[in-house]
Parts: sequence; structure tokens; C-alpha cells
Amino acid sequence: MTTSGAAGYPSGGAMRRWTRLVVRTRAEKSVGELLGDVYTIVLTVAVTVAMVGALARNHGLTRTGPQTGTDLDTGWLTLLAALAVLGFGIGLLGRTGPVSLGAAQAGWWLPLPGERGSLLRPSLVGPTTAAAAVGAITGLLLALAIDPALTLVTALAAALAGLLLGAALALGLVPVEAAGRQRAVSVAGDGLLALTPVAALALVLAPPGQLLVPTGWWPAGVGAVLLVLAWWRALRSLPHLHDTELRERGAAAVELRGATLATDTRDIGRALDIAPRRARRRRSARLRLAPRLVRLAGPGAALATADALLLLRSPRRLVQLVCGAALALVAPLLPQLPAVGIVLVVVSGAWISALATGLGARDAQAVPAIDALLPVGQRAVRGWRLVVPVLVMLLWSLPVFAVLGRLYDDVGGWLALGLLAAPVWAGGIVRSAYRPPPDFSGPLIVTPMGAYPKGLATLASTGPDVILVGAVPLAVAVLTGSVTSVLLGLQLALTALAVALAVRAVRPKAES
Repeated sequence: MTTSGAAGYPSGGAMRRWTRLVVRTRAEKSVGELLGDVYTIVLTVAVTVAMVGALARNHGLTRTGPQTGTDLDTGWLTLLAALAVLGFGIGLLGRTGPVSLGAAQAGWWLPLPGERGSLLRPSLVGPTTAAAAVGAITGLLLALAIDPALTLVTALAAALAGLLLGAALALGLVPVEAAGRQRAVSVAGDGLLALTPVAALALVLAPPGQLLVPTGWWPAGVGAVLLVLAWWRALRSLPHLHDTELRERGAAAVELRGATLATDTRDIGRALDIAPRRARRRRSARLRLAPRLVRLAGPGAALATADALLLLRSPRRLVQLVCGAALALVAPLLPQLPAVGIVLVVVSGAWISALATGLGARDAQAVPAIDALLPVGQRAVRGWRLVVPVLVMLLWSLPVFAVLGRLYDDVGGWLALGLLAAPVWAGGIVRSAYRPPPDFSGPLIVTPMGAYPKGLATLASTGPDVILVGAVPLAVAVLTGSVTSVLLGLQLALTALAVALAVRAVRPKAES
């Protein structure tokens, strides 16, 4: 790893300037076309937000759920949202940077005997700017939520403090990356993100007092000092970044960008889950019951056993289960939350928890040889993949729907609805895991956000469509405040449909 330029060789800044010149010379798009694309994207987002807001006002989606629980101050809710943003940002920077190089950049630049500091310094601009922008918005929203009548000067001070602290956070991770401690950073970010719903549940059960936050310009002054120190330390750490770290973070960023553009949530999850794991010595599990289960139920029982072991050996997934349950438990305990909001939060919590149980199915879709090892048909394989998600979601539904039943004075009816709905969440996850990947080899549809294949929306909704349809009885029960026999019958029919769609094997298209 070269840290300084050799005699007769260009500096890192000169290499970057030469690369920009070549790219600009061979570019096919002009600056005017780029500005036109940006204008189209901004206009599309603005029109979409305006339409959603108008529909929400016209339909009056403000009916609240049961008036039970404790109102949580808006400042605390915004603080929890800021904690979630902080955790997500730290986890993302821990996996993709803050300093990284793409495959082409690493292949061309790193072997050259150029000066490393000026070569890597521009790579800090993007992550630092993004972190500063998110910090400014978060600081402003937090200040407005605590005091809606604050002055313009106070709002600017809060936004400036968030901007400086966000930039300082991004730059402060550079020495950590140079020390090879990125895995600890991503784990810390995931921990903060997972703490958010648990903290929300704790705040609802034990209501705190008025949220007091620092005001004035001194938080911005502290942020400015931290930013200067972080910038100084980051510049000193840039020459010590190892080539392997730069390549790994660049590969993660490229994979995440490609998965996002392809709107494939499975690839997004794999891109965010590529952090190296520490090798731990563990004793082999004594699967004394596995041979007996295989003799009684067939070879497919080995799949269910493997899925159960994979879940039990993944602490991150177990934490995800708890967080999804906490999120679903918070919703009915907030009286200020509308009934539609209760439904959305409960379904979101179920989806988050069910995602943790489908790891085996997603791995099997990525490596089809896993399913092909056993003499079992595709429908039977997917049926066995449902076993662990169904059992886990049955246990998950007990506390969530017991709380709903307690609030609506019908514990038995709500528990029955929850137990009947549990296979719906599991079926949606398995159906989503086995959906076919996007096909970019055929005709593409050109949009302001890029070129996409036909039927991409259908592929992206495969799995969530089952969840949304299967949640109709839950939505009706929350809106009406009661569980009837008609809703239970409808839930039973929708659960059977969800299971049938989950085990259905999609036939590959015949090549023309």
C-alpha cells in the first residue's frame, strides 16, 4: 500500500483530474439533459406527495383506535424516529464506507504509486454531504416537534447543529475503517435501530415527563468543534486505509446500489448482510430427533430442522423478531394513532418479524442446489419451508393479539383471529423468497429513475400482495372494533389462499 507519490508519478489529485477529463470527453449526456432528469424526478415526487396528502384529507383517515393507553409526547416520538435514522445511518456507513472505491477505481488507482490522501479525499464528499443533510432535517424536525412555536433563529440553530453533528459522525468513522473495526460499527448501528421499537414500548408502558433538549447556539458550537476534530483525524487516517477495506466497502456499495435500482429486496438484504462474521467454534448440534422425524414425516423434515437451527444460530434475526413484536405492541397502546395507523404498524411489525424466519428460503432461492439435494418436489419443499415461519408467527401472534383483545374487551375472538392470520405472514415471506428475479434481458421501460424490465412491479409485490390481502380481516376488525364469525371465516379462507400461493411452484417461461 503506497501512501506517497514516487518521483515522476502524478499525485492522487492529478489521477482523479485525468479520469474526470476522460469521462467528460466520452460522456453521452449533456448537463442540460442531467438537469432535465433531476427536474422530472423532483416533479414526480412532489406530485405524488400532493396526491397522497389530498386523498388522506378527503377520506378523513383520522378515526382513532381504542382510547386506552397513554399519550406519548410528540417530542419523544420524534426522538425515537431520530434514533432509528441514526442507527440506520451508522449501520449503512459501517457496511459501505464512509470511504470506498468501486471495482474499476480500485483496479486502476490503487496499484499506482500515487499519493493516497488526495486520491481518497473526494470519496468523503458524498457520504459526508448525505449525513449532513439528513442530520439537518432531523434536527429541524426534532426542534419543531418539541416546540412548534419556535422562532426562525432557533430553527436555524437546530438545523445547523444537526448538519454539523451528522457530518462529524460520517468523518469520525474514517479512523474506525482504517483500524478495520467496521463490523463493530455496523453492529452498533443495527443495535440502535433495533432499540427503537423496544424503547417506544418502554416509554408507552412507563410514560416519561416533558422532553427537555438543549436550545440556543451552543449545540451548533459543539458540533462545529467535533466536525473540525473529525475532519483532522479523517485526513490523517486516509493514507492508512487498507486496499482490502476499500474494495470490500466499494463492492458493498455497488451491490446495494444495483439491488436498489432493481427494486429486489432480497438482494438489498444480502448487500446489507455482507459484513464479515467472526468465526466461532461451536459444538455440533446433537440432532437426536432429526432421524426419527425424517423416518416419520419424510426427507422434507430435514429442511424444517435446518431452518430452525439457522434461526436459533442467528442472534440478529432473534432480535428482529423481538423488535417486530415490540412495534406491533406499541400501535394499539397509542391513543393518538389513527385506526389505519394501527393496522399499518401491526402489519409492518408482522412483516419485519416474519422476514427473520424466512432466511432459509431466501438462501435456497439464491442457491437452488440446497433444495435439489433432497428427493422432494418443489411444492413439498416450499411446504416444509413454511413450518418454521408458521410456528414462530403463531407464538408471535399470542402477545400481540392478546393486547388487542384486552383493549377491545374480546381476548378470545382476537386471539382466534391472530392465530388464523399467522400462516398469512409466513406464506407471504416464503412466496416473496421464491419469486423469480427481474429479467433485464428483454425489452426495458425507460423512466426518469432508469430503465426497468416489464412486470417489475408485479415481481416486487409478490409476497407483500399476500400480506395485504390476508390483513383485510384485521383491518376491518380494528376499524369496527370487534371480531365477528364472518371475519374469522374470511380469515380462514384468505389463510388457505396464502398457503396455496406460497407452495405454488412458478414454472419457468419457455425459451423462444
